[in-house]
Order: sequence, then C-alpha cells, then structure tokens
Amino acid sequence: MLRYSVSSLARPFVFALGLFAASWLLGYSAYQMEGGAGVSDTAVQQLIEVLAPLGALNAPQIMLLIFVNNAFKALVVVVLGYTLGLVPFIFLVVNGLLIGFVVGDLTSTAGAETAIRGLAPHGVLELPALVLSAALGFKVALAVWKRLLGRDGHPGSELRNGLAVYARWVLPALFVAAVVETFVTPLVMGK
Repeated sequence: MLRYSVSSLARPFVFALGLFAASWLLGYSAYQMEGGAGVSDTAVQQLIEVLAPLGALNAPQIMLLIFVNNAFKALVVVVLGYTLGLVPFIFLVVNGLLIGFVVGDLTSTAGAETAIRGLAPHGVLELPALVLSAALGFKVALAVWKRLLGRDGHPGSELRNGLAVYARWVLPALFVAAVVETFVTPLVMGK
C-alpha cells in the first residue's frame, strides 16, 4: 500500500526539478559561453570509445541495458537518500550539467530541432522518472535529518514508501522510456 500522497511529494519533487533545471541551464549556458572550447570533441571521442562495445548488441539488448542502467541509478538515488541528500543532489546536478552540455552541443552542431527530436521522445518519461527518484531520496534524507535533530523522523518508513513509489511509477516509466529510446527515437532522428 502506498502511503505517499501527491501533496507529500510535491515539495521534494519541485526542489529536485528546480535543481535539475538550474543545472541543465548552467550546463547549456556554459557550453554556449565557451562554445564547447574543445571539450565537446574530447567528450564525444571518449563517449564513442565507451559506447563502441555496444555496437555488437542488438536492439533488444541495448534496450535492456538502457533500462537496467537507469533503473539501477534511480534505485541507488532513492536508497542513498540516507546520505543526508548528498547522493540525490549530486545525481541531479551532474546529470543536469551533462544534459545541458549535450543539448548545447547538439543545438550548435545540428540545430535545435535535432536536439529536441533526439531527446524529447524518451526524455519526456525518463527525466521525470529520474527527478521523482531523486525526490524520493530527498524524502528519505529529510527523515534522516529529522531523526538526527531529535525530531520525529522515520527514515525506514520513508525508504519503504519511496521504494513502493519507485516500483509503481519510476520503473515502468524507465522501461517505456528505454523502449522509446531504442526503437522510436532512432526513427524520429531518421536513422
């Protein structure tokens, strides 16, 4: 039984979304101000090297890999809310900066339409799911802080409830996002 109401998740979700959006804008702005400053070429080359082994995988294997990767990271962010919120905070900032930088690069090299076509189909599900997982981690963190300050905090209950929301909402959204990223986004991109 889920014990979270939408209203109880509103503040942590808005905080997580604002942090992600601010980081995204910072990454995008940094790319635009520096024009990539050679970092883009280096980052793209490193990404190509890391992703090279994926060329041997078929589409269902890639989809499963994307899903498992995102599901694991989202789970870690919820559970490691116990780090007083540090892990969810770092997760949102790093991912926001990276996505902002990638959008900046795509926009400047291929145009805004290509950036939107490449990210929107799966991002419309994946990004809210990842932000929700961070919000759940922040709920756990708040309970830990309350407990440390001698107030009525129940981190174990928050974690159990957060894992229930994760299983009910985050996992299905990440699965559908992985399917879309693997099978729909390439079609939208014309590949």
